[in-house]
Amino acid sequence: MTTSVLGVSATSPRARVHGVAEALPPGERVLWEGAPQPRALARHLLLVRPLTTYFTLMVGWWVLANVSRIGSAEFWGPVALQLTLVAVVIGGAHGLARWIAASTTYAITDRRLVMRLGVVFPLTVNIPLAYVQGAQARTFGDGTGQIALQLDPKEKLAWIVLFPHVRPWRIGRPEPLLRGLEDPAAVGAILRRATLGE
Repeated sequence: MTTSVLGVSATSPRARVHGVAEALPPGERVLWEGAPQPRALARHLLLVRPLTTYFTLMVGWWVLANVSRIGSAEFWGPVALQLTLVAVVIGGAHGLARWIAASTTYAITDRRLVMRLGVVFPLTVNIPLAYVQGAQARTFGDGTGQIALQLDPKEKLAWIVLFPHVRPWRIGRPEPLLRGLEDPAAVGAILRRATLGE
């Protein structure tokens, strides 16, 4: 079964991955193609919810500590400034999440995993399926999830090149991470069938 969430044909002699200039070799098929969900990146990569909670507590604490001045400009001026800064930080995080999602494409073919990455300097990472030794999927409470790939040591990848599409704290042996997946179980099933050659 062929799935393409970005509308890329997987049956043409020279299939293409969205955003990648070079076509795939003749006969190679795209089994799945997608991109991270911005809201999932905001929540699970940029930690918008903990940030929002932290800023809410800080502003609330300041308000309580200065409640005696609630009727003066000395109270409302700092409150307005704090709320503006919070809006800038949280809004910036959401904007960055959308930017990362728009510049990222994940694709699984019958021969490789393709990752188009890079907000400022786009690059394409090709990982042959023969080098994929295992995968670990994780589903979050909002239904989105991620898949970390364990690779053969012969596949040398730099952690900084993959960031932020890499599992944290695995710097010595980086594990590519498909982030912000809308249906991680379905993507994992496609990846498993592809690695087994089914």
